[in-house]
Amino acid sequence: MKKVYVWLIFLASIITTLYFGFQKSGFHEDEYYTYYSSNRSLGLYQPDREWQDRQTILDEFSVKKGEGFSYGLVKLVQSWDVHPPLYYWIFHTICSLTPGLFSKWSGLIANLIAFCISFWLLYLITKELEVPMLVQLLVLAFFGMNPQTISCNMLIRMYAWLTTAVFACALIHIRFIKKEAFSEGSSKDDAKDIKKLIAVWAPIVLVSYLGFLTQYFYLYFWVGIGAFTFLWLAFSRFDFKKAFIYAGANVLALGLAIITYPSCISHIFGGYRGADAAGGLLDLAGTWMRMSFFIGLLNDFVFGKCLLIIITLILMGTMYLNLRRSRDVATGKRQKYQSPRPEIIGLLVATAVYFILTAKTALLVGAASNRYEMPIYGLIIFFIIWDVYIVFYRIESFGKDNKKRSLVMVMAVFFAILIVKGLATDGNVLFLYKEDPEKIAYAADHKDQVAVVMFNPATPQNVWRLTDELLMYDRVFYMNEENLEALTEGDVVNADSITLYAADDDLQKQAFDNLLESCTKLSSMEELFTEDMWACYGLK
Repeated sequence: MKKVYVWLIFLASIITTLYFGFQKSGFHEDEYYTYYSSNRSLGLYQPDREWQDRQTILDEFSVKKGEGFSYGLVKLVQSWDVHPPLYYWIFHTICSLTPGLFSKWSGLIANLIAFCISFWLLYLITKELEVPMLVQLLVLAFFGMNPQTISCNMLIRMYAWLTTAVFACALIHIRFIKKEAFSEGSSKDDAKDIKKLIAVWAPIVLVSYLGFLTQYFYLYFWVGIGAFTFLWLAFSRFDFKKAFIYAGANVLALGLAIITYPSCISHIFGGYRGADAAGGLLDLAGTWMRMSFFIGLLNDFVFGKCLLIIITLILMGTMYLNLRRSRDVATGKRQKYQSPRPEIIGLLVATAVYFILTAKTALLVGAASNRYEMPIYGLIIFFIIWDVYIVFYRIESFGKDNKKRSLVMVMAVFFAILIVKGLATDGNVLFLYKEDPEKIAYAADHKDQVAVVMFNPATPQNVWRLTDELLMYDRVFYMNEENLEALTEGDVVNADSITLYAADDDLQKQAFDNLLESCTKLSSMEELFTEDMWACYGLK
């Protein structure tokens, strides 16, 4: 019966993600980069005072026929930037199956596959840790339908797959530590059994090899759980041989990843994001500000602004239990409390290390910064719900089992309300861009007019932000905003009306004056839409 409930939660989570998938109406600028860097052909460029047709633009965001499955090019393009290639290989594969198509569903399907794997990995984690059925179901439901899980599925970047890698790393380490906790240490027979050696060490090597090639933030979780496991093997189990074999397996995984993708060295130690991350780690003064920022995101977007209430309940309940325990000890009574298990401590340490180091190094870009912590939100949810359950269930003042169950059910209802609150009331699902259809519809209605794009020559790549709109026109005319020479292009200077997209630039006003002076039939200019770094105008 429990498995039936799990499957129902899984299906409800898929349906919820698909519901918001249909509502997704636009793209974050980094999502455009996902399409471009995975599928580019000749390379997107912005010519000055020249036309560019729709197909030229489309070819850089979708896979051209005959250019699919070009994994070498994808790897090369990523080496020019700051990301490892695995996610882009996955995304490029999906796009290669639908050549010529630029659609949000290519990215959403890639994320949905990752979510499905992550959901069942989280199920296996809760199963391995032997949590009560109610906790297991609550964790899966609160994770599967949480606004930030759905946001992760909506963002066409690598974070859904990073979540999968983190959960896989957690699961194999939980199993490894549990196995070692009940073993009698290394033996000569084990060293001779090749199949056993592969079964033990291959998953550790493979998961971390793939995780590193998915996103460099994986390193934080890997280091956290790896350091704990090594120290536990060496100084708790006193199995120094296995500890160093474990360390060697992780070094092997890292070495294979570097051999596969040598550019990772320059990305981490020499790239602009690597330099920013190093600066963040060393900036002790900004630690509290950054921690407060990301804890605030966790509170607002994951726990519906109720995290303080939840933590207060846990602390008050724990204090009460400690008082009861002290009284029982004084009266000669004994309460049985399990010592923390090493696999749980290891998971908690790795989650905390990831959260802290990511908070120290991630970009601060408002609500969108949730994406950096999304890979461990599921684990944080697990610990919070399990802690609440343990405290509530142990409070003896509620006496009989039926009353205990009632209290636990109140907890379940509370978390269910938080899900509804986050999805419906607070509107915490991110990366939907519901404001974009109006802009796209305007472009579609005016596709026969002349469309002019004035780009800032310092940041010409920001033209990507307009892709959805520009693809509505048969062709667009590009202008360097700082080139103030008179226009001579006949179709532009003789136009009866123009739709103008202008980037932010210090010479923007002079560029506007130059355009109006060159186009003798135009005399008025009306602002239609604004967005980050761009504005759209109607000229008549």
